[in-house]
Amino acid sequence: MADAIQTLPNTKNDLIVSAVQKNLIEKSTLAGTVRDVSAFAIKGSKSFDVPKLSNFNVTNRAFGAAADAQVLVDSNDRINLDFNAYIAWLYDSRDVYQSTIEYKIEAAMRASVSHAKNVDEQILSTIDAVAGVEVSAATFTTVKEQALELRRQLLQNGADISRMTLAIGVDKEAEMLAEQDFIRADFYGSANVKMGQIGMIYGIPVVISRLIVGDEMKMYDADGIGLAFQGGVEMSEQDANEYGASSKRVAMDQVFGTGGLELGEQGVGATVSPLVGKLVA
Repeated sequence: MADAIQTLPNTKNDLIVSAVQKNLIEKSTLAGTVRDVSAFAIKGSKSFDVPKLSNFNVTNRAFGAAADAQVLVDSNDRINLDFNAYIAWLYDSRDVYQSTIEYKIEAAMRASVSHAKNVDEQILSTIDAVAGVEVSAATFTTVKEQALELRRQLLQNGADISRMTLAIGVDKEAEMLAEQDFIRADFYGSANVKMGQIGMIYGIPVVISRLIVGDEMKMYDADGIGLAFQGGVEMSEQDANEYGASSKRVAMDQVFGTGGLELGEQGVGATVSPLVGKLVA
């Protein structure tokens, strides 16, 4: 029986897409710090509602006396799947053949990084839009005071400290690193550190994003911001033989949406979340 050589012509693209999806999530600083509600983003929907319920109130019932039954009020927060994120590139196969890099894979990986950046940009935009807690930088002038006040107000609003994140930019990082109460990530080992995390302050992970500018700070509970991917990343290619027999045009896209959660709860405005805070000038 003659030798047979194994080739995988039909799965190469799938393997690249799988690597791209993994790379996208890993390169996003903020995606892992918010609530993933992708399960609601089903086929055929342009938006979806994330359900929520009010809470019970405890009463001190007198012995032998009946107490009133209570009802929970159901409502929802809407997330629009309105980001049809798209990147395309074109390569000359002969030129790529003479290159020492694996261009097809390298281009796909860089496209995934750009998609990750876009996801972070939309998360930050949503944080700014729905922040129900605002702390004045003029009143609280040090990073310690600012972080403590954001933390105090969010906890007072019912935030869960185990799900909270403080996001800062590179300009604020130097001030944070100089703070005595800040515990640097390298003090307790990289195995416990998620992407972008530089340490912890008052029990809250601190992540750094170069998309946050100047003196800005964002602190939030994961349940205050929703992120949904509809169908995940897709990549396809088509012949572009005007640039050579094996030249290709490649496209990569994904549909996703972000939105505020718990809007209007805890006495805040109807369009803002009590679990999201930011530093304002």
